[in-house]
Amino acid sequence: MEFIDIDEDRARQLLASVGTEIHRVGHEGSAEEARLVAEVLGEDERHVRGTFDATAPAAGEEHAAHCAWHTNAVVEAHTFTSGRGLFQFWTSQGAVSVVLTGGDLLVNRGAEHRFLPLGDQQLRLRYSGPADADFGYVDTGRGPMPWPAVS
Repeated sequence: MEFIDIDEDRARQLLASVGTEIHRVGHEGSAEEARLVAEVLGEDERHVRGTFDATAPAAGEEHAAHCAWHTNAVVEAHTFTSGRGLFQFWTSQGAVSVVLTGGDLLVNRGAEHRFLPLGDQQLRLRYSGPADADFGYVDTGRGPMPWPAVS
């Protein structure tokens, strides 16, 4: 993980204030991943519900769907297995930006966010709710703003 234009400690404080954590677990199936997922999801919610194969959006789509500011009605615990993606989370101090890569685990408890794949990326999706639950995606109506530059 790499925080953009902010000190990591300050970024973590701001993310915690909106219910978000980011951890380095090394690889899917690690003991650390299992421990962290168990802390945030019930026993019947910890299974992988799906795999999301993300790709960079087409020109003009950088602010649509998961690239738009939104919330989800579930507690999310997603493991990144490959690639790179840029997340932004809205906090009391504005957007906090972080690049997540294979071996990172994102825990999000409903914070407003958006996601921009920076090429091909794969996520293993775990989240709260009954077996047939979806994310409960809600577009927040926050207008598009430029994505930060990532090297």
